[in-house]
Amino acid sequence: MFRLKDGRCCKMPLGTICVFLFHHSIFFFHLAHFCGGVSQVVGPSDPVVAIVGDDTVLPCHLDPAVNAADMTVEWTRSDLTPRFVHVWRDGVELVNKKNEAYMERTSLPINNLKLGDISLKLSKVKLSDRGSYKCFSPALSGQASVELVVGVVSSLIITVMGNSEDSSKVVLQCESAGWYPEPELLWLDGEGNLLSAGPTETLRGPDDLYTVSSRVTVEKRHSNNITCRVQQRNTNQSRETHIHVPGDLFNSSCSSAGHIAISVVVIVLLILAVVFVVWKYRSKCQDRNTRTDQVFTEERTETHHLTKDVDTVDFNIDQENINARIKKEEKDKTELIVVVQFLMAHKYDLDNDIHELKKTLRDLQKQQNENQSRLVKNNKKPADQESLKFDKINEEETTNFKTMKKNIEKEIDEKETQINSVSYVVDVIAKKKNELEDTIKKTQTQRENSEA
Repeated sequence: MFRLKDGRCCKMPLGTICVFLFHHSIFFFHLAHFCGGVSQVVGPSDPVVAIVGDDTVLPCHLDPAVNAADMTVEWTRSDLTPRFVHVWRDGVELVNKKNEAYMERTSLPINNLKLGDISLKLSKVKLSDRGSYKCFSPALSGQASVELVVGVVSSLIITVMGNSEDSSKVVLQCESAGWYPEPELLWLDGEGNLLSAGPTETLRGPDDLYTVSSRVTVEKRHSNNITCRVQQRNTNQSRETHIHVPGDLFNSSCSSAGHIAISVVVIVLLILAVVFVVWKYRSKCQDRNTRTDQVFTEERTETHHLTKDVDTVDFNIDQENINARIKKEEKDKTELIVVVQFLMAHKYDLDNDIHELKKTLRDLQKQQNENQSRLVKNNKKPADQESLKFDKINEEETTNFKTMKKNIEKEIDEKETQINSVSYVVDVIAKKKNELEDTIKKTQTQRENSEA
């Protein structure tokens, strides 16, 4: 029962009262939700990292999520003119407000908008896209900032620079151009351990891209597999390349002139050593012969004054001297044989090196012939940009072939010169060895005569 203004009472069915209260409670519930739960624009807490050429997404969403397909959504960059990267209004994109740098590269998928996801999809990322973006909707509360970090990575090249001053070490250079932001360069051995290298040289070009290069000296005790790695910590990007250093590079000289000089010094020292051994041997032989002759003269002079026991003692002494001479001569002969074996092993290595160099030269010649065949075919076609590019590449390959061929032929000549020098020293030693064997035979004959 309800009481009216004039004091009269009015009766109302109970069902009608329940329906009235139910509908009004729903109205007040929605009103409270609308007033107290307005969606906010929320962005990421960390920067977004992208690589040049890739597609990326600048995240941004509404919390709580509501349908944003009919809302106005703006993506802007304050450092651009015009500042609009993407504008969505009344269910369509306003292309006329968009900065030309982003034409046909941005989008807001309609299905995502209906779920409250207003993230911007950016395709074919450029280095100039790096910067701070704003995500904003006039109908909602607040705006979000998204920082885009753009990285550029490139390939690496390792070059064998040659030997260091120490013939047991090899110098390698690693270089890579076209990086952003500035990267760091590391050298690793076959087990993944860091190698101590020289300072990294860094150059920044007019396009804001960095070029890095570094050299490292590797020793034969390291694994022959060496890795050069270039990495960016803030973009978590890295590239690496590997090289296998042949073992024979560690023993080759740093230059042709140095190679010849070292070979000549080694050969001269070997000749001097042989001459010294022969001279020393002859001097000892002369001394021994002089002492033996003196002993024989003294024995003949004092024969009539010595007893039989004394003759026996002198005979034993003479036998000991002869045996000592034979032992020393055998030792000198053994030393000469060792020297000859060393020289023959060195000659064998040189022969193998020449064989490998000639094989490399044949392979290069074969490749050059193939390049020439392709060039002949190319000249039969009409001149265009592609054929001109091919001609330029072929010209560079021909120049490289001539340079490599000249270097290989020069190295072959050097090794053949070394082989001739080694052969000469071996002949000299063989001659001295024969003379020593004749002397040993004469000494043995003398011992046999004395025993008789």
